[in-house]
Amino acid sequence: MQFDTRSLWIYLYFPKLHLDVIQRQVNAPEQLALPRVIYDPKANKMLQLNQAALEVGVKKGMGLASASLLCDNLQVHEYNISIEEKALTQIAHQLYLVTSDIALDTPNGLFLRAQNMLNLYGGLQAYWRVLSQVLAKSGVEVQFASAYSVNVAKLLALHKLNKISDDKAHLHKCLLACQLCKTDIDPKDQEKLARIGIKNIQSLFEQPLASLASRVSRFSINVISELRGEAPAKLKFYYPPEHYHDYIELLYDIELVDKLLPIIDKLLLSFEQYLLIRNALSLTIKLTLHQREHPKVEQTINSALAIYKQQDWLSIIALQFEQLKLESAVYAITLTCPKLELADIKNADFFAQKGTHVASLTLLSRLRAKLGDEKVRLLRYSQDFRPERVTQFMPVHLNDTEQQSTQQKRLLSASQSRAHALAHKNEQRVFKDRPGFILAQPETLSEKVTILNGPERIVSGWWDKEHIQRDYFVAQNNHGQQIWVYKTPEDKWFVHGYFV
Repeated sequence: MQFDTRSLWIYLYFPKLHLDVIQRQVNAPEQLALPRVIYDPKANKMLQLNQAALEVGVKKGMGLASASLLCDNLQVHEYNISIEEKALTQIAHQLYLVTSDIALDTPNGLFLRAQNMLNLYGGLQAYWRVLSQVLAKSGVEVQFASAYSVNVAKLLALHKLNKISDDKAHLHKCLLACQLCKTDIDPKDQEKLARIGIKNIQSLFEQPLASLASRVSRFSINVISELRGEAPAKLKFYYPPEHYHDYIELLYDIELVDKLLPIIDKLLLSFEQYLLIRNALSLTIKLTLHQREHPKVEQTINSALAIYKQQDWLSIIALQFEQLKLESAVYAITLTCPKLELADIKNADFFAQKGTHVASLTLLSRLRAKLGDEKVRLLRYSQDFRPERVTQFMPVHLNDTEQQSTQQKRLLSASQSRAHALAHKNEQRVFKDRPGFILAQPETLSEKVTILNGPERIVSGWWDKEHIQRDYFVAQNNHGQQIWVYKTPEDKWFVHGYFV
């Protein structure tokens, strides 16, 4: 036996992946306790069973009629390979946070190259502990094994070795005891080998490869060569997709919007893990509710602040869904993200006062979700010296905060940043004596005041037929209030604002 000593591999096999996905969608304890099976209608046999089904006598490979006679409340789900493939990809997403080289063995297996990660984690067992923690959170049953060959690791995992080791002698001993029926050798070739007494790996390895070439196909010869360690396996490593798209079919149709939120919560958890892998945030996601008897309902969820956390998105969705009415039951949900925002890699200033800004953006997101964009308006600065026109109420979708992404902000040149800072400084100098509260319409001054500062003459608006000429003063009335007053060319006095 020649081992591929260059790389140590781990194989993860998920024997009940489809069933585990179904079980995770069940929230009621009484539903979890029911006998449940995954059934292949084409082959008419049971593929995956939970513990309750085993206890009532249902067995793997049994037909539907026989299983139904044993259990009258048997929950039967037709096997769908796409569900397993999607779940396998999600597990690969989660593992990608802690390990680099992953190859999918669809529909229910993963190859992990452990050799490259040993120095990072300080050894094989420490590396496996990290992997085990991720797998435990996924809530799926797993069989595993390690070996210095891809196909050997897979074969040992299929035989439920469930041991991670780098001891070559021990792994070789375990390999020799494996049966041919668990290998990828063509079933027809397995029958041919069984007729000459070759039923396990030990008897297979006792035969020279040349003597087997005339008995089995080229495909089976390649598999045997890989098991011997004489030929490398061809794998295609996994990389997270560029655009996020997730689709889930419900166990049963749901007519109430509130009942959809726990399912959406699980979709958001997968989305959060996807964003973590890519060090990304999002401003917008799209939810599509597929209705059984009516057209699908599409909901665009916006956040004023780029976020990634599951609970942050769910709080916005819950508010927006309060206004949603379904025409018919929903049987599936799709979650997509059209655009990602790179997370800011700058070191945060410990003393920076960012809490108020974040809180205001969070409030804005919730108001938009609750009331709709058309009913939410923001104060926006306008470059106009007339005090009543300095700020304007603008629709929320015109807000510069949302229009400019995090990435675009980082791409501003140094000269642009300096120009912006200079303009802001000049702006502060011009408006440093402005009151905190400005009246919508100036009021006639009807009390005696003391002038504290001024005048400041403002002559503006000749271009739009709303010409003004005013001399502004900072004054104080008899109550100690500081007010902003102005005098017109006709010597009329008005109050225009109050200082805080």
